[in-house]
Amino acid sequence: MNEVRHKSFEQRDKRAQAIAAILGLVRRERDHFQVAVPTLRGEQLSYEVRRDENGEIQCSCTDFQTIIESESDFRCEHILAVKHALAAGNRNGANDKSITESRQSERGEQKIEADSTKALTGRQVEREQIEPARLRDTKGEKEMKPIQVREEAAIQSENTESIEIQDNVLNFSTTLKELRKNVDPHLVKQREGWRDRNGNVQMVDYVEWHTVADILDDSAPNWAHTVKDIRQVGDIMTVTVAITIDGVTREGIGTGLAQSEMGIKKAEHDALKRAAVKFGIARDLYRKESDTIEREGSVSTNGDDDFPANPVAANLVDLVTAKQLGMIRSIGREIGVDADEECQKLMSCKTDALSKKAASALIQHLQEIQRKGIPAQTPLRKVS
Repeated sequence: MNEVRHKSFEQRDKRAQAIAAILGLVRRERDHFQVAVPTLRGEQLSYEVRRDENGEIQCSCTDFQTIIESESDFRCEHILAVKHALAAGNRNGANDKSITESRQSERGEQKIEADSTKALTGRQVEREQIEPARLRDTKGEKEMKPIQVREEAAIQSENTESIEIQDNVLNFSTTLKELRKNVDPHLVKQREGWRDRNGNVQMVDYVEWHTVADILDDSAPNWAHTVKDIRQVGDIMTVTVAITIDGVTREGIGTGLAQSEMGIKKAEHDALKRAAVKFGIARDLYRKESDTIEREGSVSTNGDDDFPANPVAANLVDLVTAKQLGMIRSIGREIGVDADEECQKLMSCKTDALSKKAASALIQHLQEIQRKGIPAQTPLRKVS
């Protein structure tokens, strides 16, 4: 227990010396001190150090208010920073005082002002000498010797904090290299991705969410994830998940059917995997999926029309429009193809049940037949 407290004090005292060494962070305000502490975001947090009615030193920080109840001799880094600032002021006090007196003696007409200033300075120096003495008294003379030893050790390691930051950057780079390694082929699975123009199912590789979590546990044990947003768009649920590793956060979005609990879980799992991909996990697998998405989302120029795996509209908003149906039937008549039969053959459904995306793919397919100049078979008409 004593060893833990000893190490904790060393860390606080080291931070206190760093605060006291920067001009302006420890500032005297009449009957108390203001201690400013820089944050990683470039801001400053300010804490108040003063003596209470009983002469006990108090600090407004949360650590002091919490721990002082169980450790009566506890001193936070802000109190220690005041101590170091006062000690540094005492070392320079004699020189400052002699310089002030020599300048004031040259001006006889300002003697009264010089005397009053000298008196104020004397009282201030006296208070500065009393403050560290009271701090030392509260700790006890027996504790001062080991504290002085720890102070000397802290001075020798004043650059440790900057070294730790550099080590963190190097560790994160090493972690990224580990995460970007190829996934074990035994952990890669396949699922139906899309159908080509001939109705053939195209498979895509993927890894399950728990495989991604296992990789993170092995290569970055300190990773954490947060669900940032859950939103319903029609019958689709979108989930945004953020993964944080060594202070770096990256996000991913997943989708699933809103009508079922499994759909919502699928959305969260997909979001987790896509956030992990941004750290390099299974990136080569999802690069293939990205190529497929870009191909399906653009206009086909080489005649290789791809059809979605789920061509039927999920809701009225996604249902084929009257304009799309008109184009499908018009092109079908021009090339002599029964649009409903072609749709049934390619996507196993009728044209009036298609989604907008599937209808666009069918239109491109029919236009490609028309472009290649396949002769149309004019249907026979019944003579009346």
